[in-house]
Amino acid sequence: MSNPLHILYTSNLRGDLDLLPRVHTFLRYLKSLPIDESDVMLCAVQPQTPRILFLDLGNACSPDVWHCTATDGRSTLIALDAMGYHAANVTDALTPESRIRLRDNLLGMALVDPDHDFHQNDLLLTARREGSQTFPPSAFLSPRPEGEGQGVRVSINLTPSPTTHITTDTLHLADVRAGQIGMAQVSFLMGAPTLNAKGIFDLLPDTAPDPTIAATVDFIRSEARFYSRNHSTN
Repeated sequence: MSNPLHILYTSNLRGDLDLLPRVHTFLRYLKSLPIDESDVMLCAVQPQTPRILFLDLGNACSPDVWHCTATDGRSTLIALDAMGYHAANVTDALTPESRIRLRDNLLGMALVDPDHDFHQNDLLLTARREGSQTFPPSAFLSPRPEGEGQGVRVSINLTPSPTTHITTDTLHLADVRAGQIGMAQVSFLMGAPTLNAKGIFDLLPDTAPDPTIAATVDFIRSEARFYSRNHSTN
């Protein structure tokens, strides 16, 4: 049986790098909040630590923001990667060359779009319109030694939805604005994924910026200026 999922996510950041140091602090705060015991415990003998996922549902960059144009859509994604995000929806956001650049820079975050799913053991991340065909669970589960269960099969659709809900074994996440954090908690106590909690939180006005991410943002802007100058001279 899979551990419960505790998902925190953003969307529609549109290149607002100045927002990200405060978002990072708020994410850490939300991550630290206690989780319902029904999500955490299978029984007194076997506690289940939740898997925490940081996700972005898309529109991380915007073509009318200078550093997004200078880096071909990479700037905000690099910041999200530094913040510990596990995956981002990059539909219509990256050229093949930009994907290669990010890969060569050892980006740890998965880049998901309709042509690129990400699968790891019993978890599949997609970016498809609700109702479109997805890979069957047997296509993404890794083989396991004989005697070990296949675990719970669940997918998370990174294409924003009007509401947070589960259809069959796919979790759909409600869209959020810049300055908001979405949350969903999923457990597997009955075998199939069950949505136990969901919510959207507004970034608190007095949230302090994280200094490490603030420094990362400064570095990203510096690199973007370098790319911008190179483009203008070519």
